[in-house]
Amino acid sequence: MSFKSFGLNLLFPIHCLGCQQEGIWLCSVCFQKLKFNNQQYQQLNTPHLTQIFIAGDYRDPLLAKLIKKFKYNFIQSLGPLLAQFLIIFWRDLNFNFSANFRHPDQQTDSSTVENILPCLVPIPLSKKRERWRGFNQSVILAQGLAKTFQYPLQQELIRKKQGKTQVSLNKQERLQNIRDAFVWTGDSLLGKTILLIDDLTTTGATLNEAARVLKIAGANKVYGLVLAKG
Repeated sequence: MSFKSFGLNLLFPIHCLGCQQEGIWLCSVCFQKLKFNNQQYQQLNTPHLTQIFIAGDYRDPLLAKLIKKFKYNFIQSLGPLLAQFLIIFWRDLNFNFSANFRHPDQQTDSSTVENILPCLVPIPLSKKRERWRGFNQSVILAQGLAKTFQYPLQQELIRKKQGKTQVSLNKQERLQNIRDAFVWTGDSLLGKTILLIDDLTTTGATLNEAARVLKIAGANKVYGLVLAKG
């Protein structure tokens, strides 16, 4: 255990955030109580995104508490648990895969499989912000999805500037704040379907700007997949 982890454990003793059971951040009983978003997806004012899929309801106090502890209290061990929540949502999503992309076990021509499977791209943090937090929460979520569904994970989307925290900004300020924040440094994405991964979205401005950059790099369709709408 690192010194930072040891210090966090002293400040935030491990107990279930639902029922206070000691030794675990969320017990299996309380995990079953987490609420999934019945609407499943929303189309915000995000012209570069085909759709944004939103797994949970941020009005669910337990889910909101988990996300806040993960993101703002730097409790990295909550990442795999929240990734599992996202995995269950994505697995059960009633979505027309044949028209957009397929699960890995579906039969398809090997020459086209690369473009059929979605590439997971986590929303990046600036190097300074990631050093401060100690991890990128979106990467941890994406890693869980990649392992479960065998989707390729690409982390060549780079954040050139962090800007202000989006939480305190209005819609127009968010758009201006995030403009030109990202750059794609990988190979061409020509014809590929991208699944952008993030923890929260409010107006969709960050996801939309990332999608704009990915489409310039050749992406065919870009979707967003997030834990909740804040």
